[in-house]
Amino acid sequence: MKWLSARYAYPLVMLALLVSIVLQLAWLWQLHQSQQNQLRQELESLVSTAAQKTSYNTIARGHEQSTRFREFFLSPEWLNLRQAFDDLKVDDLHSEFRYGISNDSSVINLHLSFLNNQKYKPHSSHRIDSQKPAAVLSLDRQTFRLMDSTVKADLKRAAIETPAYFARYNYDNDRLDSVSIIGKPQKAAYISKHYTYNLKFLHRYQLVIPSLTRVIIYRMRFYLLSSLFMLLLTGAVFYFILKLMRNQRLYAQARSAFTSNMTHELKTPVATIAIALESIADNELEKNPALLKSYLEISRSELRRLNLMIEKVLNLEQMDNGEAHYRKELFDVQQGLQQVVASMRLQTENNAAEIIYQPLTDPCFVSGDPVHLTNVFYNLVENALKYGGKNTLLQISIKQEPTVVSISFQDNGPGIAPIYQQRVFERFFRLPAGVSDIHNVKGSGLGLHYVEQVTRQHGGRVTLQSEPGKGCNFTLYLPLAL
Repeated sequence: MKWLSARYAYPLVMLALLVSIVLQLAWLWQLHQSQQNQLRQELESLVSTAAQKTSYNTIARGHEQSTRFREFFLSPEWLNLRQAFDDLKVDDLHSEFRYGISNDSSVINLHLSFLNNQKYKPHSSHRIDSQKPAAVLSLDRQTFRLMDSTVKADLKRAAIETPAYFARYNYDNDRLDSVSIIGKPQKAAYISKHYTYNLKFLHRYQLVIPSLTRVIIYRMRFYLLSSLFMLLLTGAVFYFILKLMRNQRLYAQARSAFTSNMTHELKTPVATIAIALESIADNELEKNPALLKSYLEISRSELRRLNLMIEKVLNLEQMDNGEAHYRKELFDVQQGLQQVVASMRLQTENNAAEIIYQPLTDPCFVSGDPVHLTNVFYNLVENALKYGGKNTLLQISIKQEPTVVSISFQDNGPGIAPIYQQRVFERFFRLPAGVSDIHNVKGSGLGLHYVEQVTRQHGGRVTLQSEPGKGCNFTLYLPLAL
């Protein structure tokens, strides 16, 4: 599966994300087209209804209480009949429309005639009368304004908030008489049919809307938000999957490096002890008590170091499983530090290093596990000596505050670059030293992680201040036992 995850995982995830985006865009485009068609149908119905109401209002004066009058002129059948009469455009067709309304009855006459012989000159017209008196023209202008205001009011009630304009056409020849929009109405996003708005048949009304995009987007707002949320959610899921895969790969690489480095770490004290014991046996050092004691001290120190590495691994495993148990008691940090400094004496002599320990006159008691806290001190001292190399100078100082005690470990080693200062507390992390996982300075990558975990479990914290070439200053902050 390594070849699959390394070579194809990222392209497959990106392909899946791209397909999701394409599918969402395709669905939104289809929804946009559907909403556009539906909106055009609503607009057409709105203009048709407005024309019907306007036409009825111009002829209903004095007949508002007549049920038969209202039923006829507001019926869809009459609307269809009148629309068909308006749209009938055939050569050689002569049509006339006349109506009369009295108190007791209403009379409507529709007259159509056409020539059977096409040798005569074609003649096509729709007219109600050959004369157009001023009163009829005035009524036409009034009803046109009423028609336009009715359409605008209906648009507002339908929550169609978009600029709307009108176009007025001559009834007889469909010639454009006037328009309220700048430019050609034919280029608008929506153009309604031509509707008559009274029974005088002088002009016809047309609604012109330049753009429907804003209305459609407003109606699709919840779909757009849900689609955006789904894309963001999908992207977030893929991101966390990729991040998890990357972390798992890095963790696997770190474990592999840890195994390799830990093998060297364990072999070193074992080899040292073996050499010391062989020297004692081969050179009959029992006859030289001073030298024998020195070799025994070396062996004891290496055994302590080996035991510490084993405890470090076991303690971290217990912390991860939530099984770590601390036997907290009053612990004098100065006494613990004094023991650690004394146990490192042989190592400092071999490396020509120096530890300057500056204790306070009064003891500093904290509530903690002596074993774990001593291991924390030992890790910080060992790191300073190990990475500092020859002639390392380590200064350990204590400062007591009202509620906490701070312990500073300041060395003159190579220092740590700022980009790595937060990562040094991660498990298995080791400072890069070339492309090889086997570092020049052997280690497990667990020491500082162990320090951070134990300190945090005791209610404290650890900080790092460092500059490349100017050493490191690790500071422990532990709450005092009040």
